[in-house]
Amino acid sequence: SLDSDSKTNLIVNYLPQTMSQEEIRSLFASIGDVESCKLIRDKVTGQSLGYGFVNYLRADDADKAINTLNGLRLQNKTIKV
Repeated sequence: SLDSDSKTNLIVNYLPQTMSQEEIRSLFASIGDVESCKLIRDKVTGQSLGYGFVNYLRADDADKAINTLNGLRLQNKTIKV
């Protein structure tokens, strides 16, 4: 069975490289309470690798984020949640 953590933790792919961790957090926080948000960056250059993780406090907010934000176009990218 899925543990409760995996129901609230989302991986977000195809993020625009110019988007900051704060911008990603505020986008996902428009759906519900975000516990944590991590943008994955290249260790050497600090450049965004175009994906990250968003963890919600509630599983129903995570579901809503998938339904609302998956396929959203941001700049020249279509994000996958």
